[in-house]
Amino acid sequence: MKKKMFIPIPQPDVYYGIIVTPKTKLTYENDFVKQEIKDLTLHTEQTVLTEAYKSHIETDLYLQDGDLLLLEEEKRGYFKPANIKFGSIQEAKKELRFIESQMKKVKE
Repeated sequence: MKKKMFIPIPQPDVYYGIIVTPKTKLTYENDFVKQEIKDLTLHTEQTVLTEAYKSHIETDLYLQDGDLLLLEEEKRGYFKPANIKFGSIQEAKKELRFIESQMKKVKE
């Protein structure tokens, strides 16, 4: 059996986002969360209500200057992406061209 190379296929998910600085101050609220960002801290209050239980969660996420926060408007609000590199569409295209050029160097 001949081995082939595979890479993860980019997901079509697109988010608005911000790069935080020590001066970043904003609030966000939807039906699921209430959030405030100030002093490099993202404070989130979230209520989960099901037929079986009700839960109220408060979380403080300590940020660093330059951190990326993405916005999921319909549910969780602002969140910090984990283990996934995000960039502009131009950066993604550049990365894919680089990957393609590197894969061409490998003999299958």
